[in-house]
Amino acid sequence: MPYQTVNGIKIYYEEKGTGEPLLLINGLAFPMDLWFAQIEELSKDFRVVALDNRGIGRSDKPDDVYSMSLMASDAVGLLRSLGIQKANVAGLSMGGFISQEIALSCPEMVNRLILVATGMGGPRSLALGKPFWDRVAAAIAGKNPWEIYRIDLTLMTAPGFVEEHPETLDKAVELRMKNPQPFHAFVRQFTAAGLFDSNERVQKIEHPTLIVLGREDPIFPIALAEDFREKMPHAKMIIYEQCGHAILLEKPDRLSKDIREFLKGN
Repeated sequence: MPYQTVNGIKIYYEEKGTGEPLLLINGLAFPMDLWFAQIEELSKDFRVVALDNRGIGRSDKPDDVYSMSLMASDAVGLLRSLGIQKANVAGLSMGGFISQEIALSCPEMVNRLILVATGMGGPRSLALGKPFWDRVAAAIAGKNPWEIYRIDLTLMTAPGFVEEHPETLDKAVELRMKNPQPFHAFVRQFTAAGLFDSNERVQKIEHPTLIVLGREDPIFPIALAEDFREKMPHAKMIIYEQCGHAILLEKPDRLSKDIREFLKGN
């Protein structure tokens, strides 16, 4: 099993392909396995490295204080342990927070930055996303992990997606059920994400940046696109119609295509 010890814990990762490194960082309660479509496709052109963040999947899940800076340090430590001094970095949701933190704390490690279904955190983002979390909390009360994973994926995707693509939902739930996340680890990740706020720092990111958002995202509602346009006016932004939060599952082929074109562009 591919592990590296970073910051005193074991971090699980997988890599596939050769070429320029591309680090994939997933979001809250999402193991690296859910990047399956992008790993398969983008490894044709890049050395793709995907990791399980601390607290999820096959990485260690200490019941200690987590932070986005610590999780960014985990990811940077993994890259360095693999002999990678510079990589393209793509993060989804909370992984987008971690990716921003890497770009801010270790700018020399980042070539190009890709932010998917994410925001900059802070009070406005929390307020806009709160209706989703209230709805999920009510819907999953008393449910087992299998039910919870089906419910949260249904609620975070665009209306009608799971009915039209039941095989995608089944596969995603199956992958998450291989290593169900302990409640303490979810709370540690969730709390850390809630404290993240890059609104006053993100202007310092000078890397070429691609932002991909879903029009129907209930966790990072599309109103946050205006915040990105204000704070990162030089970033390229793509908005996917009829798409919710789980862009890597809802629009896998288009996401891979757009990432490839961005990374191979001038």
